Amino acid sequence: MESKLPENRHIMEIILDTLQNGEQSISGIGRVLAENGFRMHRIMLSGYLKALVDAGILKERRIKPVTLYSVLRRQDMNIYELTGNAIRSSGSKMDGDTALRLLYAILRRPVFLTEVERCGTKKPLNFETIIWERRKDLIRKLAESGIIIPETDMLVVPKDATADNTIDLISTLLGQVIDLKKYTIPEAEKKQKTLDF
Repeated sequence: MESKLPENRHIMEIILDTLQNGEQSISGIGRVLAENGFRMHRIMLSGYLKALVDAGILKERRIKPVTLYSVLRRQDMNIYELTGNAIRSSGSKMDGDTALRLLYAILRRPVFLTEVERCGTKKPLNFETIIWERRKDLIRKLAESGIIIPETDMLVVPKDATADNTIDLISTLLGQVIDLKKYTIPEAEKKQKTLDF
């Protein structure tokens, strides 16, 4: 299901102005909108905010029983959110195979299944398991960036990965926008083997 941005730009501007001062709950945002002459039912506002999250404008954080919203700044985004947002905005199904192919192409390394999950997709189906001597080093490197990978998680590559100069250029371009070094270890030290089942 493809999500659209809310159509009333004035409501969106009020929400963004409100969230510049810090995160707010649905109730808090609803109060500010009502003060500005826009009364919205909680379900409608929730859908509106969800569309802004899907579009990569807002970020949501769940602290039961409430969901808090804040403005998503570029430096707040990680490679997994960017990948998930790219798949959503393209109208593609949120399948794990697309996320795996994108992460593999961008990061230029095998990917843990937990990383694919962080994109908000389903588990991939078309992958090969990899044995990599630097597996523990990668788990440690990701942990330094706050990305916890279980020791038992599978390290995989897509079965249908293709070498493409355009993808290499996109990876390089993305590396200028977001720090990709925190998601991988130096190129010269990478060695991998495919497991045959």
